[in-house]
Amino acid sequence: MDKLYDTPIKAIREKCLDCSCWQPGEVRQCTAIDCPIYPYRMGTRPSEETLKTLEDYYSKNPKPIKEV
Repeated sequence: MDKLYDTPIKAIREKCLDCSCWQPGEVRQCTAIDCPIYPYRMGTRPSEETLKTLEDYYSKNPKPIKEV
């Protein structure tokens, strides 16, 4: 019996593939670091090393505040 839904990680991977026109190599080389699902793009939980790298990046490059 097929599942009625994907796991959240698989759904994120599918979204990344959709964003890159179904090219797995493009997902791996993605440069959209500001994307909220970037750490999960490979279809697995991010490693501690990846999270540390992103944390360092965001501490040095804070997001600009949008004025309304």
